[in-house]
Amino acid sequence: MRTAVILALLIVGNTIAQTGKVTSSNGTGQTWQIPFASTDNTISLSVQNNSTLEAKNVSVAFNNLPSWLEFKSNTALLKSIPANSSGDAEFTFSVDRKAPIGKDTTLTATITNADGQSWTKGIKISIGAPKDYKLYNNFPNPFNPSTKIAFELPKASHVKLAVYDVVGRKVAQVADGDYPAGYTELTWNGMNRNGEQVASGVYFYRISADKWSKVMKMLSLK
Repeated sequence: MRTAVILALLIVGNTIAQTGKVTSSNGTGQTWQIPFASTDNTISLSVQNNSTLEAKNVSVAFNNLPSWLEFKSNTALLKSIPANSSGDAEFTFSVDRKAPIGKDTTLTATITNADGQSWTKGIKISIGAPKDYKLYNNFPNPFNPSTKIAFELPKASHVKLAVYDVVGRKVAQVADGDYPAGYTELTWNGMNRNGEQVASGVYFYRISADKWSKVMKMLSLK
């Protein structure tokens, strides 16, 4: 008995991103573009049974997945594929905002039939950048003694991130450098520019990148 992967279909939400026939399980093929921090994405693999006999209990599994991909299940079982016909194995997944941006990643699916024969299919994906700039609420807030500040960039940018007190004096410079597109999380240790722990009270953190800037409030509480 022989089975072979013939079609890979990737759906982003309810929208088909690309389709393409697979001519070789080892070919590089195309790269599927996945939106940043997206959910309810679907990979559908069509498995062809080229035998004149029914194929039973065909397993399709994705292994060694990157930590920034969350599959609802990485294994699907096709209980029966009629002779000279095909069956579809469908996988739903989400992309963590910490995924690398614009880098090709190959996901490997292994198809195994009841006779122990197996085939592999590589599916190459790339995560797109965020559409907009975004500054997150710091966490924890209130904080003692340190807190995390995260932001998103739609493109590589020079970022300045500073903390100010209630009268507008700069307390600390958290960032002043180049950062890639995507999600970045920084930690402020709660120290001022003199290396002293800041007092309890309200502080403001301001970020600027290109022509975008935003200010948010946080609270130090001892």
